[in-house]
Amino acid sequence: MEKLPIIEMAELNDHIIGSDNFQDVFTITDLDAGVSNQELCHEGYTSPIRLNALFMILVQQGTTEVSLDYVPYTLGANSFLIIMPTHIFQVAKTSSDFKGILLAVDKSFLEDCNPAKRSPSMMNYMQLRKNPCTTFNQNDSLHIADCFNALREKIRLRTHSFHKEVMQNAFVGFLLEIANIMVEKKDVMHRTTLSRKEEILNMFLQLLFEHVKEHHVVTFYADKLFITPQYLSLVLKELTGKSANKWIDDALVVEAKILLKTPQITVQQVADLLNFSDQSTFGKFFKKHIGMSPMEYRKSS
Repeated sequence: MEKLPIIEMAELNDHIIGSDNFQDVFTITDLDAGVSNQELCHEGYTSPIRLNALFMILVQQGTTEVSLDYVPYTLGANSFLIIMPTHIFQVAKTSSDFKGILLAVDKSFLEDCNPAKRSPSMMNYMQLRKNPCTTFNQNDSLHIADCFNALREKIRLRTHSFHKEVMQNAFVGFLLEIANIMVEKKDVMHRTTLSRKEEILNMFLQLLFEHVKEHHVVTFYADKLFITPQYLSLVLKELTGKSANKWIDDALVVEAKILLKTPQITVQQVADLLNFSDQSTFGKFFKKHIGMSPMEYRKSS
């Protein structure tokens, strides 16, 4: 199965206004919904995307509704969101008074930096995929904002003979500051044991993220979880308000939107990549959920 398209940092930087940028692989920018040309803050930039980068967003004011790997999150003041490379990210809605700070780090910079060898505790933090969103207290939020500004200062050292190494060390230090806050947040680091139903939900979402392009029926996921399709739908409906079929359909729509944004991939190829029997079946599915044909959506996006 061909990989889904991933947006690279250079393309992302075209949509970021007024950023501090290191070699197109490390970007910090202030997010402000009051700035009319800042696409990342507005509802015109709501299509789902996969990024070949790590995202960290600190919300300082207002609210925004986003989804990460099909799961919705509402972020308010002092919220901190981590988006790992290749995850699916989508902005649903942003308040008019929204302000925040965005850090985007290209996957290549992360690999060169190789923080795993420097601090196991930091990497434990970085791998908290199941808990990508947390809320800081006001003092911690202000401290992290200061850390963002310190990174900006390092970016601006453009004549430094070892600029890349300075950036790598500064980034590792930044991660350690966040890790320190997370370790002290006992409510995050020492969560109560999940109920059986919550475990089923978490495992289902992981399976959905990995397999939805190939498997569209509830039976596949129920079999993987060793439960009946009826019980899976019952659990999902109780915990999320959505049935298993609805989760699968919504995830497929997200994957279709990502593919349709890539002009070199034909609609037939999209249908093949998402394992539909033919283009007509895919077209009917897409129009049922979006209200327009795949080609109409491609032209409008």
